Amino acid sequence: MPDLAGMLLRRSLGTLPPGSPRCAGCRRIPLPGEWVHELDSGRMVCDLCLAELPEERRVAVRSERVHASERRLEVAPKPA
Repeated sequence: MPDLAGMLLRRSLGTLPPGSPRCAGCRRIPLPGEWVHELDSGRMVCDLCLAELPEERRVAVRSERVHASERRLEVAPKPA
């Protein structure tokens, strides 16, 4: 039986657009669905690295969720 978790991980990494934001702390590319936070210093960090920062430096200027593609998904009303 194939490794489903490994297959999903490889597939999600293949859908990341080029130039995706890297975490300045751990240098990895956050996966779709994870949050990246911009600090007032301009650095982008993932949730894990943000949690490791001292309390006084743990202030994000902006936070955004990593999307699977450059195009955002559309929210459409339910058909009647």
